[in-house]
Amino acid sequence: MKTIYKKSTALIALSLLIGLGACESIELDVNENPNTATPANSDINLLLNGAMLNFSKWLGEEDEDNRIGFEAGMEVVRMLHMYGPLYENAFQPGDFDDVWRQAYGGHLSDIQTIKNLSDEIELYHHKGVAQILESYTLTTLVDYFGDVPYSTAFQGSEELNASLDDDAEVYNVALNLLDEAIDNLALAPATSIPATGDIFYFGDTTKWATLAKTLKLRIYNNTRLVDPNASLAGINALLAEGDLIDGTNSLDEPSNEDFAVYYGTNASAPDVRHPQFINNYQNTPSGEYMNMYFMNLMVNGFASGPDPRTRYYFYRQVDEFPPETAQGIFDFPCLAESFPTHYTQGVDAFCTSIGDGYWGRIHGDAQGLPSDSDKITTWGTYPIGGKFDNNAFEAVGISSGMGGAGINPLLLTSFVYFIRAEAALTLGTSDNDIEMLREGIWSSLNKVVNFDPNTAGSTFAPTDEDLNIYVQEILTDYVGAESDEERLNIIMTQAYIASWGNVVEAYNNYRRTGMPLDMTPTQLENSGSFIRSFKYPSVAIDNNPNIEPKANQAVKVFWDLDTADLDF
Repeated sequence: MKTIYKKSTALIALSLLIGLGACESIELDVNENPNTATPANSDINLLLNGAMLNFSKWLGEEDEDNRIGFEAGMEVVRMLHMYGPLYENAFQPGDFDDVWRQAYGGHLSDIQTIKNLSDEIELYHHKGVAQILESYTLTTLVDYFGDVPYSTAFQGSEELNASLDDDAEVYNVALNLLDEAIDNLALAPATSIPATGDIFYFGDTTKWATLAKTLKLRIYNNTRLVDPNASLAGINALLAEGDLIDGTNSLDEPSNEDFAVYYGTNASAPDVRHPQFINNYQNTPSGEYMNMYFMNLMVNGFASGPDPRTRYYFYRQVDEFPPETAQGIFDFPCLAESFPTHYTQGVDAFCTSIGDGYWGRIHGDAQGLPSDSDKITTWGTYPIGGKFDNNAFEAVGISSGMGGAGINPLLLTSFVYFIRAEAALTLGTSDNDIEMLREGIWSSLNKVVNFDPNTAGSTFAPTDEDLNIYVQEILTDYVGAESDEERLNIIMTQAYIASWGNVVEAYNNYRRTGMPLDMTPTQLENSGSFIRSFKYPSVAIDNNPNIEPKANQAVKVFWDLDTADLDF
């Protein structure tokens, strides 16, 4: 991976130049310059590699202004701390400017060039991969913003102000792109994708085709409330074909089909470490707190003890809290506050209630940043390549743990099994919901506990017996549940836990199902409407008269038909 990034740093700038060539412009010179970068003289391998890199940076929160971006999805579902106290002022349009620019001015523009060029030179595998990246990008934009530009977005000077397309139609476009990609990947181009230019599957087009089919499964499940019959038929057809991302639940044989961005340890020229490692292990104070709800769920949510992934997800820099003195209150302001009256004692975590140094913040806490960057609980080994919590209780730094060699988990095997479990329970697909739940849990455990081989011998790592006891507890609860709602909550809670580090899945799942149930409320009792979709970025509203601000953030995406009240 390190070599690929080194080769490709210059390609990002090149791909942006080439992408600009895809748009029509005013020609001031009647003579053609043979040195000008245009689609006609571009190297499609470099273009595709650049699009992959831009796509991975877009999802990885890599921007110069340190805006919140897609991380907002993890904040509203109580994984990371959301500043508040109201949903309305938690995020501003400017927080998403880079997300918008990087998509429309970056890899989406490049992808249009790749598709046109690949048709001309009959390299259809390149087109298929580009269409898969395009499809994932479009669904993600819809998931966050609803209606977005597409049909008139890449016409250059012919249309400078693209109109918004209906979000349901954009989803249909994304689904059709996947079908086209599958067909294109099945063709025989003159040459295939070079392994050295493919940062995801290293030129293995069969895995790209499997990803495309799995992304179709994801779309069908996400839209199952819109048209249950279409989702049922679509999912059953995919299950019958049998070509989805999957893998053994063996702890010794992790799946190699996972769709993820992989990072390294090189810190300069270029810096290829996980962005969250840079943000939390190097750029301190980051102001990024773990949410008390998520930590409490992991530590105290199961009868058999803490979730086996806890020490991999979170790293505690201290093992105790400051005394309730003036300095202690300065470091940990909640010490001066009373337990919120709208919280449930013994259920909702607050301040020091988790214990053992789990230092975070509750949902919507809007207080400033004290001098606590070397004390707060931070990201652990998985997925950012940080430090495993072995009770060392010391401040993290740039040499801690795996040095940033983490992943951005986009679509993992465990995610797929939980999708299949949800669909089996709610739609009655040909899958067995219990089996899919079991496979999902084991797949997640497998991914996490084997993520850093150096943790295998730690006395704080879970044993095989620990893992079996945990899985059995979940399955026993599932079989003994008295309603489908209880069963679905178990599936979605496990899907929620497994999605740690992913910026889309938990946010989508929560709006679609309202689960996990009993999430901790915001610090302020009347916090306003939950964010069903985010505000359009400032860069979109200010520069395009066809895009107007939304009435409010309660505007739902078309597939969000769940009736659960999330306004708390």
